[in-house]
Amino acid sequence: MPMYKKSLCILLFIALVAGGSIFYNYSAEEEIALDEPADTAGTVAEKYEVTVYVSGEVTSPGVVTLDSSCRVKDAISACGDFTPLADKNGVNLAQKLTDGMQINVPAQTAQQNTAQTPAQNAKSAPSSSGNAEIVNINTATKEQLDTLPGVGPATADKIIEYRQTNGPFQSVEDIKNVRGIGDAKFSKMQSRIRI
Repeated sequence: MPMYKKSLCILLFIALVAGGSIFYNYSAEEEIALDEPADTAGTVAEKYEVTVYVSGEVTSPGVVTLDSSCRVKDAISACGDFTPLADKNGVNLAQKLTDGMQINVPAQTAQQNTAQTPAQNAKSAPSSSGNAEIVNINTATKEQLDTLPGVGPATADKIIEYRQTNGPFQSVEDIKNVRGIGDAKFSKMQSRIRI
């Protein structure tokens, strides 16, 4: 065999060995890279507990601890579900829970209440004896607070300011912490307020 053919064969052999080695190393690196996301995915799926505060129009407002895979609807269920006054469209029931979040279920507005059936309106309408609508002091607007006995626009502003500064009222008696509301005013409005 001529010399240049031998040299060509040797060079071809060296190229094949080097190419195979490079291909093998590339495949091994790719395999390692493919394994890494699987480990990461395993840690993301881990479950843990979250603690949330549910307030507003639920049967038993308070702090509950649930699994991290739970949704807002689960937290509301854990607090006894909605009250009859709850605006069920006012919260995103499908939202995933995050630790430390507050879920405030609002009350129906006056406009929503007028959309009720006549039988429901007859039940909730004030009687001739002077009974009036119950006001949730954690969610009420200035206008709704203004309907309470002894509360005018200035006091309604103070109640809203107190809520914004200190968070929701934990009991109806806490409204006495608002400047200008003492025992006398509280006794007049007590039957008309709730949290």
